[in-house]
Amino acid sequence: MTHDIAPEYLSAVVATRDKAALVTSASDAGPALELLGDPELVFRYGTFYFESSEASGPLGFDLPGYPDFYAALARALKTIAPPHQKVGVDRSRGDMLDAVVAESCGAGNAVDVTQTILASRRLKLPEEVELIRQATQLVEAGLEVVAAEARVGMTEFDLAAMLTQKIVVGAGVPRLISVTTGPRSGLADAYPTLRRIAAGELIRIDASCFVGGFSSDMARTFVIGEPSKLAQTRYEAIGAGLEEELSRVKAGARVGDVFDAAVQTVRAQGIPTYRRHHCGHGLGIGGYEYPIVVENSDAIMEAGMCFCLETPYYQLGWGGMMVEDTILVTERGYEPITTIPRKLYVL
Repeated sequence: MTHDIAPEYLSAVVATRDKAALVTSASDAGPALELLGDPELVFRYGTFYFESSEASGPLGFDLPGYPDFYAALARALKTIAPPHQKVGVDRSRGDMLDAVVAESCGAGNAVDVTQTILASRRLKLPEEVELIRQATQLVEAGLEVVAAEARVGMTEFDLAAMLTQKIVVGAGVPRLISVTTGPRSGLADAYPTLRRIAAGELIRIDASCFVGGFSSDMARTFVIGEPSKLAQTRYEAIGAGLEEELSRVKAGARVGDVFDAAVQTVRAQGIPTYRRHHCGHGLGIGGYEYPIVVENSDAIMEAGMCFCLETPYYQLGWGGMMVEDTILVTERGYEPITTIPRKLYVL
């Protein structure tokens, strides 16, 4: 949890085919021990005191850890990594690990495996897809509660609470809970407020959670009372864009072409000024994974990739709307992971 809420506390995994060790802040050492079950595989740095009990045996966690992350990493490498063998280094966060690996393992033994790791994460195992599916189902359950119970006068926090309650009861960990209403719905991702919902207003909800370390990501739009003609037209345009985008998905599809199909369809169907920096992204242990659905991308869709595909629209001062689905790419198309209707929900 410290790793998640305080990014300045760096963490690392040192892994071989036989074992994996964690380099963590001292306060994360307890959860790391729970996960790994062996104090010899937890390399703590900094100071946080856990006292030992007779039942658990002496852990040494009641003493300060290594002075900093780099010292703990160096010790983990010397303990876990086989001597004089190649060590792959993930440089996705920059070159912060290079010096420690070179000093501990020899400069000639450090190999950049950033792209290899990225490539290995692009395709999902069936078990990983199932975790993404479970995380998606929890968000869907929360959105269905909002659709059934949202009323004029409720606050954005009221709706966020409905959604989050279904996630937590279902053993998910909330990740992004963006509930915006009325003119605030045009702000893109924003935290909920105590703003009360009025009749005729749009409600845009973009939400995700983790199950077993894998993320969901989806969005739906609601309106209190009948939508205005402009809102209806715009929603039909972004809905048509997503439908066209989905129709282009299959193994072998060029990602840039999928993006173009989405944007051009929204423009043709009612929002001629429509522009997007992306129309979706890969999904897995991160909210955004390779590839991102952007203009001119030469990335190729492959069977086994999971994507969130989306065609949001935001206009400051007016509002915003969004429809976003998660799918699994197959050889001839896609398998839906998000299952609730893509309609504009009229409450």
